[in-house]
Amino acid sequence: MDKSYLEDLNIKNQLLSTWDMFFGSYGRLKDVQRRAIPKILEGKDILICSPTASGKTEAACAPLIENLKSRFKVWTILYICPTRALVNDIYERFYSRLVYYGIDILRKTGDYQAEFKIIPNILITTPESFDSMMCRGRLKNGFGHILSCVYAVILDEVHLLYGSSRGEQVRWLLERLRRLKAQAFKEKWCDDERIQIVAMSATMKDPEKILKYYIPNGEIVKAEGKREINLISDEIASIDETIYKYFCNADFQNRFKKILIFCSSRNRVDALAAELKSILKESNYKIVSHHGSLARAEREETEEILKRHERVIAVSSSTFEIGIDIGSIDLVVLAEPPLDMNSFLQRIGRGNRKNERIDILLCAENDAQRLIQRAMLFCAQNGILFNAASGDIFHVIIQQIISYIFQSKDLTRSKNAQKSLIESCLIYHFEDLSVADEIIDNLTLSGQLVEAGDGRLTVKKEWRDKFSNGQIHSTIRFANGMSIYDFEKNRVLATNVQDFQNKRIKITGENKEIIDVQRNSIIVKNSSEKFDGSVLSYAPYETVFFNMQPYAIRAYLGLEDHVFPYIIEDDVVYVFHLGSTQREFLIKLLMKMLKLNGIEAVNPFLVQFNKTNFKKVIASLKNPNYSSMLEFIEKDIEWIEKALKINPHNKLLPLKIRVKETVRIINLEDEIKLFKNAEFKDVTETQLAMHLKKLVG
Repeated sequence: MDKSYLEDLNIKNQLLSTWDMFFGSYGRLKDVQRRAIPKILEGKDILICSPTASGKTEAACAPLIENLKSRFKVWTILYICPTRALVNDIYERFYSRLVYYGIDILRKTGDYQAEFKIIPNILITTPESFDSMMCRGRLKNGFGHILSCVYAVILDEVHLLYGSSRGEQVRWLLERLRRLKAQAFKEKWCDDERIQIVAMSATMKDPEKILKYYIPNGEIVKAEGKREINLISDEIASIDETIYKYFCNADFQNRFKKILIFCSSRNRVDALAAELKSILKESNYKIVSHHGSLARAEREETEEILKRHERVIAVSSSTFEIGIDIGSIDLVVLAEPPLDMNSFLQRIGRGNRKNERIDILLCAENDAQRLIQRAMLFCAQNGILFNAASGDIFHVIIQQIISYIFQSKDLTRSKNAQKSLIESCLIYHFEDLSVADEIIDNLTLSGQLVEAGDGRLTVKKEWRDKFSNGQIHSTIRFANGMSIYDFEKNRVLATNVQDFQNKRIKITGENKEIIDVQRNSIIVKNSSEKFDGSVLSYAPYETVFFNMQPYAIRAYLGLEDHVFPYIIEDDVVYVFHLGSTQREFLIKLLMKMLKLNGIEAVNPFLVQFNKTNFKKVIASLKNPNYSSMLEFIEKDIEWIEKALKINPHNKLLPLKIRVKETVRIINLEDEIKLFKNAEFKDVTETQLAMHLKKLVG
């Protein structure tokens, strides 16, 4: 008898309440479920690492519900998602079946303000709304707080949070939740103060880092799995050429009924959706668009159309990267390469989620993009993974100190309570925890924290105003913009619009005519003319997006990390450091520190300078001094923070934290070691030069 069948039978006998709920229609388990469910039933904290569409969600939910349902009368599983779209997807996937079995499920996001009339069994939310509930979740009944009966937390797609400010926010919130549970147990609001944590991640290069960050006493459950990636055409042409060559072809339309196209910007989504509507107006395809600045109603309408309609082409930014159930996608098209391998894998992973083969088309606007697409495809097909870059996270310290005060009933906290929280959360980053006192002193001296008597602290009025407006719970920054209001539909189409070029614009795949501008609203109606509208400009996110494409090129070309090939052309030297945005910034630091005026250009792929400066530049790159660079960072910290788009709140922190932030972001110590051991290799007359020249633009 099949061993896996016996394993399934054994697990089925342990899931008396939840087998039919989650696995009844399948009858069998997937590999990741066989590995994870027994450990969760034992009460262990685990990180589940497995590919897209491998059954992680059911592997986490079924055993947690089984355990909690049998142990407690009132219980909650807090389910944290990185996006509102994923919250909606999980809610809609499970709502009917959970309610059928008598399990209460609620979602809480900026789009859905849940009314907590009861303690829910499943509460699905985002980091921002988790923060909001910690502050605003007090109840007048016998449970004290809406989160007092949380006995388990699920962190979904945790690899997308790790290394970001939102990921750091979640780590602080988990510590605050533990403290809340300790109080709840003491006050008899709950029956047990322990919280079981189950995190879920796509396949990662170093899952141990995520485990240490979120679940230091947990263990990793890995399940292998690899779907065939089928490139339906080896030609990598521009998206416009691809549309005319393939999308207008009858055989193509019959073969691919649901198509998902990924773009790398919001305005590109708007433009391409409008172009497709014009070109394919005689086809049976329904053309829709999806990105983060579209209004909730527009996004949800697109999601629903993708699920319900038979023939759809959806154009999306990164918002559809996450594991949203959008039906069976026949073909995934990448209009241009994404910035990192994780995004590449997430995007192509949307295709044929129930099959073993993914059909994809890759597009590019130039030779450099073609090289990058082929490199990323090579890495995906060969299971080559890279570590994700880290963004700025330490401004979260201030955000969480302020939020922790608003969680208190009288809007004050003792200095000792604040110090204890800071120390518990910073022990991951710092050995010397005296920094906690320095943080509190800095915030007090700057007026952010105010003495409230009896050794307690509160916040200044500006923070109270922000709290009233719900503005303290997010760690994401982007410039404010205008909204697009459709006069005929009587609803907002999009937000965060920064600029428009003329009176006709492209939005939601349609040409619209601007009929009025009132304060922060651009009022539009359908355009009666065939004149093509202009593309909108959206307010940018105030953060650095790290370009990790060079690592894929390095792997594709078979270059070891320490090898820096260079070519000489017309007395210009191009050194291909192939080390991403982080290495680019490190080189810029060296240029500023050592006054290397001979360097003409630097980007995530290469350094460019005149041949006459060869010896000086190479010598400088090979001998960076860690102590000298640390001193330079301390001296020029404000310029560096501005260049890296680090949150301005960092200026309120002690200098040692600000310096550590920069050192961590650019990976200074490891990068200096790499430069010292670098082998600069002339490949001008080799086959390799043919590929590298494509990156010179």
